[in-house]
Amino acid sequence: MFHDYFLRGVDRDTTRAALLAAGLIVEHTEGGETARVPAAGVNLSTIGTIYEGGEWDAAGNVITPPVAVPGWHVNLRLERPLTAGETAALRSIVVAPEPGSPYRVWA
Repeated sequence: MFHDYFLRGVDRDTTRAALLAAGLIVEHTEGGETARVPAAGVNLSTIGTIYEGGEWDAAGNVITPPVAVPGWHVNLRLERPLTAGETAALRSIVVAPEPGSPYRVWA
């Protein structure tokens, strides 16, 4: 059984900081380069900015541009529920209630 969470931070850096504070991403250094990667058992699907609406003509020209939905969006999947500490670290970015029709879902 999987436990899925929809996250929305103010921006990319705020979202990453919350995931790092929760221990769900870790810093990994290789060849002098440091990257933040999912911790063991953590699956992340980074969506980023979501856009809604928009209208195009038959040639593909924008008639009405799409509008950005506020926030930086990430889907989180675990094989266990969040711990109390993880929940506290993510409290400000967990989308609740969950979206009725998410932009992206796990296959």
